[in-house]
This record gives sequence, structure tokens and C-alpha cells, in this order.
Amino acid sequence: MQKNSYLNFLTATEKISAQFSDHEKQVLKVIFMRGSGDPFHVQDIITMKTIASQATLHKTLTDLVKSGYLTLKTSKEDGRVKYVLMTKKASKLLEQINRLLVTSVG
Repeated sequence: MQKNSYLNFLTATEKISAQFSDHEKQVLKVIFMRGSGDPFHVQDIITMKTIASQATLHKTLTDLVKSGYLTLKTSKEDGRVKYVLMTKKASKLLEQINRLLVTSVG
């Protein structure tokens, strides 16, 4: 029974993740793991060389902002610094994944 639940969870999450590129999935995963309480600086994301090159990560961030999953907020203290924040759309996606996990485990 547990094996079947796990496979159901994998199938459901694969359908969700199909809409994202591999780099988008990796960036969203990092942001989801950190949560909304401690946002990343744009520079933090762009320098994650284990995910992709700086140019690719910049494009990935731009695409996730355009698609409505992330937003950028300029620091009040330093206008050169921008924070990467999850939008309501990203929060809903994370909630959907969490619900799938709870439903799968039963």
C-alpha cells in the first residue's frame, strides 16, 4: 500500500513539474526549502554554480518572474540589492505539493 501511495505522489508531482524547466525546478526547490521568512538576494541565486551558469540562472529568474512565481523587491537600505520573493502563485504551488504528499501518505 505504501509503495502505491508513493508512486501516486510521484506521478502527481511529475505532472506539476512538467511545466517547468530543470533549472526552474531547481531554483524553486531552493527557494521553497528556505521559505518566505528569509528571502534570497538575486545575487545569491545567480551565483549558485551547482545549478547552472550565471547567465542561465539570470534567465531562469527572469522567466519565473514573468510566469508569476517569483517577484523581485528592491532593498530599502541599498537600491542595488534586490530580494527574490515567492508570489501567491508560488505559495499555492507549494501548498498543492504538500497536499499531494499528505494525501499520498494517508
